[in-house]
Amino acid sequence: MTSIDWDIDWRGAPEAGLTDGNTQVVMNQFPRWVGNLEMTMRDDFLRSWRAHRWQAQGRVGAYRIYMFDPLGFSAQVLLGRAAVAGGIPFSTGETFSTGMGFAPNVYLEAEAASAGDTCVTVSCSEADLVPVPGQIMSVGDWPFGVVSVESTGATQYRLGVQMPLRADIADGDLVSCLATGLFEVDDDLAGAAPYGKLNSSTFNIAFREVLNR
Repeated sequence: MTSIDWDIDWRGAPEAGLTDGNTQVVMNQFPRWVGNLEMTMRDDFLRSWRAHRWQAQGRVGAYRIYMFDPLGFSAQVLLGRAAVAGGIPFSTGETFSTGMGFAPNVYLEAEAASAGDTCVTVSCSEADLVPVPGQIMSVGDWPFGVVSVESTGATQYRLGVQMPLRADIADGDLVSCLATGLFEVDDDLAGAAPYGKLNSSTFNIAFREVLNR
C-alpha cells in the first residue's frame, strides 16, 4: 500500500442553518469505518488480488481486512518483515501445508466492558506494545480508534475509544493491536487492476464497513 486513509464516516445529515445564527448537525446512529487505499502490486501478489476480487463478486461479498496502519501500529517493526510476509510459524518452526504461518498480529487481554462503552481496560506487560492515541484496534472484527491512554497499574491501561464499543467484551477477551474489520465495496468494478509489460499495477480502492452481521 502506497497511500493509506482509514477514518470514521459519522454519516451526519447536511448542515442546516438556524434562525438564531447557530448551525445544527444531525448525527446518524450508525457511523462506520471507511478506507481509501492506493496499492501497487505485481506478479504473484497481483494475481492473488484478482482471485480475491473474483471471489467477492463485486458488491456481493465482504472482505475481512487487516487495517494496516504503520502510523499507529507497525507489525513489521515489532514482529519483523519475515513474520509479516510469511506468517508466524509453530513453536517447532513448522508452518501450515500452504507454507504460511499464523497471521501476524498481537493481542492484549481486556477486562469486561459493554457495547456502547467509551473506554476499555487492557493488560500489557511489554512497553513497545502499549497502545497509543491515534492507534486503530479491534475486538471481534469491530474496529475502534484509541483517543486516550491512562495507566491504572503496573500492566493495566484504560483506553478511551472512539467509536464506542459495538459488542460486549468478557474478561479475558482479546483486543487486536492490528485492527481487523469486515468491509465491502460500493462498486462492482472497485479494485480493478490493469497492468502493463512489467506485470505491475497501481490502483485505488475504497472500502466501507459492513454493519449488518
